[in-house]
Amino acid sequence: MYASLFRHVLFPLYETRLRGRETLTRLQELERSQWRSEADLRELSFRRVVEAIRYAEQHVPLYRRRFADHGVRARDVQSPDDLLRFPVLTKSDIRKHGKELIAEGFHGKMYQSGTGGSTGEPIQFSYDHRTYESRIAAAMRADGWAGASPGERELHIWSRATTPETPLRKAKRRAHETILRKRMICAWELGQDQLADLCDTIEDFQPRVIISYPTPLYHLSRYALEKGRRLPSPRGIVTSAERLFQHHREVIERAFDAKIFDRYGCREVMLIASECERHEGKHLNLENVHVEIVRSGRHAGAGEPGEVILTDLNCRSMPLIRYKNEDVATLAPKPCSCGRGMPMLSSVEGRMLDMIVGPEGQLLAGEFFPHLLKDYRDVARFQVHQDKSRAITIKLMPNEGLAAETPARVERSMREFLGERASIKVEVVDDIPLTKGGKYRLTVSEVPVDLEREATA
Repeated sequence: MYASLFRHVLFPLYETRLRGRETLTRLQELERSQWRSEADLRELSFRRVVEAIRYAEQHVPLYRRRFADHGVRARDVQSPDDLLRFPVLTKSDIRKHGKELIAEGFHGKMYQSGTGGSTGEPIQFSYDHRTYESRIAAAMRADGWAGASPGERELHIWSRATTPETPLRKAKRRAHETILRKRMICAWELGQDQLADLCDTIEDFQPRVIISYPTPLYHLSRYALEKGRRLPSPRGIVTSAERLFQHHREVIERAFDAKIFDRYGCREVMLIASECERHEGKHLNLENVHVEIVRSGRHAGAGEPGEVILTDLNCRSMPLIRYKNEDVATLAPKPCSCGRGMPMLSSVEGRMLDMIVGPEGQLLAGEFFPHLLKDYRDVARFQVHQDKSRAITIKLMPNEGLAAETPARVERSMREFLGERASIKVEVVDDIPLTKGGKYRLTVSEVPVDLEREATA
């Protein structure tokens, strides 16, 4: 009863009438456009990226200067391959030239945001009201694929603000969560002692949808299975913000008896791609974000991993044109059987920093390590770090006692793939801290990656 009232009366009244937002109009447009053909959607995305480049050329100082330096103009873009002639925007560019990325003469409300910076170098950026509405609409469309509906119970295991809340702000947040029927659990505070309480919370709350980082939900699911706790089954589970490994998916889906709808995005443009009910890949959010997968200076073909290059198609206050987010992804070779025209990513290999480089330049994919360590019951968590000299340190956090032979076994397994020349050290530690954004980094490498080499695992 409440969900229907919220969906049809309260939310439209608040979002459209009181706040003057066009979020629901954008959502309706996206619900229709998803069924257009792939050719139509690609053409739409391409036309809009040309419009974004033209706007940036005319109104944004940094792009105007960079385009001139590279001898390129918006009028020269006749095909997607012409985009390769335009410079990429890096995280370093945003840090150094953020003020030059603000559009001249822009009038309107701007939202401030930023990333925690996995490399220890956070960046700050802005976006406008129109962009906010389009991003929320895209998230709502993907929520619907997972079975979510506004006004129904949602459990979020996520990060929280690091600055203290004022009493007024806390009261407003709690009222907002109550009206939306959301329960927020801090992912930073889920040690072994808290897992039992969280199981109780989930049983009591009976969420229709769970939205979470993969890692804490995996640990919760593993705990529930080991303890014989039967968890309620939501319609769907949305995972995002970290890489979801196959063994994570299997354990979580078994514990909740529900399917995972994995998503890929980044703070700079938000939702990039998401799984639908067929789970055959992640549909690209092409109406909002133009996505290029680039390998050795060319657009990668289906099945070829490449660097992710993004253009926000809505933001005019601080446009991000051909932004390199330092991730690696692969385009799917065929369309989804669901009938949506949105092309797909078959996989997101993760950040360039997630790949370990061997002494001969061979690549060890980040997924190797969860696969290697998933059956070690005496390891609660781990992290692999590779410094610029290619020396590798594997940190193991024990789970109620570590077998004496475990460190040596882990090292031997690593050497099977990287050889005896590899510098490998295994350390036993008491804790592995999360990033400032509350995420859990499995692997961190300071060594540049050559994508022309194939990963060994």
